[in-house]
Amino acid sequence: MLEVVCSRQQRLGGLALKSPMTHRESNVRRKIQTTLSEHREAFALADLARTRDGYVLKFSRGMVMLVRSCPMAVLDDDAQLAALLARVHRDFDVVDPSRPLGQLAQRRQRGILS
Repeated sequence: MLEVVCSRQQRLGGLALKSPMTHRESNVRRKIQTTLSEHREAFALADLARTRDGYVLKFSRGMVMLVRSCPMAVLDDDAQLAALLARVHRDFDVVDPSRPLGQLAQRRQRGILS
């Protein structure tokens, strides 16, 4: 059976092929990486792909990968971006609470550390 695929995005299950990054994508990547660095996060931005209304962001910590959609409005507002990254941080801790950062976060939630 022959399947007709209309775009590169469909062939790759929703993410476009690697192509040269646009100026806007480069700025988005830099902004997210700077924010991660400022917050001293233990995860990294592994990849990003442009969508119609924002971006799909792929974060990694060790072998664990998390993928999140991100509307443009979030990228334009530092508080919303920080909230998105905090949710990603919590999700990594839920996925792998045995990691040292996961344990530290659990102690903070219990009030053992400030």
